[in-house]
Amino acid sequence: MKNLLLKSIVLLKNVIFLIRPNLFVGFLRSPSLFFSNVLSLTKWISEQSKDGIFNDYFTFKRDYLKRYKLYENIVAKNNLSTEAIDYIEFGVSDGSSFKWWVNSNSNPNSKFYGFDTFEGLPEDWGFTYNKGEMSAPIPKINDLRAEFVKGLFQETVPDFITNYKLKSENKKIIHCDADLFSSTLYALSMISQFIQVGDIILFDEFNVPNHEFLAYKIFTETFYIKTKLIGAVNNYYQVAMVVTEVPKNSLN
Repeated sequence: MKNLLLKSIVLLKNVIFLIRPNLFVGFLRSPSLFFSNVLSLTKWISEQSKDGIFNDYFTFKRDYLKRYKLYENIVAKNNLSTEAIDYIEFGVSDGSSFKWWVNSNSNPNSKFYGFDTFEGLPEDWGFTYNKGEMSAPIPKINDLRAEFVKGLFQETVPDFITNYKLKSENKKIIHCDADLFSSTLYALSMISQFIQVGDIILFDEFNVPNHEFLAYKIFTETFYIKTKLIGAVNNYYQVAMVVTEVPKNSLN
């Protein structure tokens, strides 16, 4: 029975390849992908408990400044104001959130790393932002613990991993604010083996189905990393998660 089923599947695939349905219904590819990811996102939202966590769901008004309330809640509940942390931000822009974290942690052994091209988006972000938009100068921060790394993640992160001891005992705060699916997935994938239980991952545009959410979904499913929601604002546009499980071969 199994062999018959497999043969039927192979035959069906070959017929589909021969017909080349992309010539007739190829226009459905993008909306189908979006709808599929929306279904996955709404399923994820329905599975989240709001008990005991900072969460404003549901609200009709998006207030971007709420993300700082989210940060404050995370710092207070996890005693991060004095603990040595490694803060890694992918997508710095004007440095607003980066500066907030630097100013909110007083431990001299903390490190803060910000990655960005500082030349705008490396590719179009949906239909709203074009390649090159959201460029910003490298922020000026008078703190020796802080460092900015300019360039595409694909060009800068490998050297960072080689030169920086990601296997430190410091709790990592990984802030994903790169907007794009490709950038977010690449950054998380590159540092996956160094992520430890208890590390915190932040997303700044999480509820965008085809980008940060999809990157998160593929990342956690591919690397067998489990997380738990610890805070969210603006209907899960900004979220914070703590890592609860990592593969045994992770470098921690």
